[in-house]
Amino acid sequence: MIRSMTGYGLAESRPDETIRFKVEIRSVNHRYLDVSIRLPRELQSLEDRVRKSVQ
Repeated sequence: MIRSMTGYGLAESRPDETIRFKVEIRSVNHRYLDVSIRLPRELQSLEDRVRKSVQ
C-alpha cells in the first residue's frame, strides 16, 4: 500500500537575454491544491492568469 507520494517538476525558459521564466511545482501528500506564486512586481498583474493555468 502506498503511504506517501511526492511530486516535483522544474522547467526553465529564456526567450531572450533579459527574460527568464522558472516554474517549480512540488507536492507532498496533499489532497488539495495550494498554489504559491512569486512574480516580480512588473508581472504581478499576471498572477490570476498563472494560477488559473496551473489549476
